[in-house]
Amino acid sequence: MRVLLSTYGSRGDVEPLVALAAALKKLGAEAVVSAPPDQEFVDLLERAGVELAPAFMGVSDGIAHARSEPRDLPANARMMSWR
Repeated sequence: MRVLLSTYGSRGDVEPLVALAAALKKLGAEAVVSAPPDQEFVDLLERAGVELAPAFMGVSDGIAHARSEPRDLPANARMMSWR
């Protein structure tokens, strides 16, 4: 079985999916987590032995960019999806 778990958010969003992916791998499934490519998530997934499929830009990069160039939410979402 192949499983893709996907989230975009903080560690509280990512960590539970990493745990689920690791448990699925122990049961013989191929599990991949799509999450922001922030270094803390890269390290977390590496420690768990789970493959990362990077999603958009890093959360910290997105926050910094939103602060430097204030936009409405739909404009920020469009900007994130192009990277």
